[in-house]
Amino acid sequence: MAVITLLHAFPLGPAMFEAQRKALVAAGHEVVVPDLLSPERNYPADPDLAAMARYVLKLMSDAGHRQFAIAGLSMGGYVAMAVLRNAMTRVTGLALLDTRASADSDAAARNRYAYADRVEAEGMGWVPEAALDSLLGETTRESRTVIVDRVRGWIETADPGMVAWAQRAMAERPDSLAELQVFRQPSLVLVGQEDTLTPLPDSLAMAEALGGAPLTQISRAGHLSAVESPNKVSEMLTTWADRLD
Repeated sequence: MAVITLLHAFPLGPAMFEAQRKALVAAGHEVVVPDLLSPERNYPADPDLAAMARYVLKLMSDAGHRQFAIAGLSMGGYVAMAVLRNAMTRVTGLALLDTRASADSDAAARNRYAYADRVEAEGMGWVPEAALDSLLGETTRESRTVIVDRVRGWIETADPGMVAWAQRAMAERPDSLAELQVFRQPSLVLVGQEDTLTPLPDSLAMAEALGGAPLTQISRAGHLSAVESPNKVSEMLTTWADRLD
């Protein structure tokens, strides 16, 4: 049995990993799915992904897990890499989904700060229409209205203060390729074939840095591959988790 924590995307929550949680538990693994954006999180006023990493580490310690594996999607991947920077020896395996190891460009960071400012001023009402085209692949947007509506609902109910905090934290994140280059536990890289936020070259760079980790493109899926193709992503994560035993 492996112990695995699933770290969700921005600006969503643990519900996005429900299919994968069930599949991994059914395969005999123990799974922890923290809510990184809960308003109950007592993060410092100065946004920093290291604070999220410390929360994950404490959560797992409090649950009695000195060592554990991590699967993170998008922001969850950034947090996973922040965990590596803080406590690499505690991580027994790594799955990076629709994320990147590189830092934001200056322009991307400015966009995150502008987004955070607007959320604080106006709330979350405007965010779904601004975000869905980039979060979901073309196939999902055109033919999977149930998923589109589900993701819209998740976004609308996100806490504006935590969303703004996380955007600023992501804007300041460092490049993480150096951490991946020395991490040699079982690893996996997945990316939606229709993902425009973290396209294939970003995934190739991470897979190479991880010493040639397996890289799989998920067909007919965009940035939220675990939501858009839950069965395929569950299968890939279960196969990876079985290697951790």
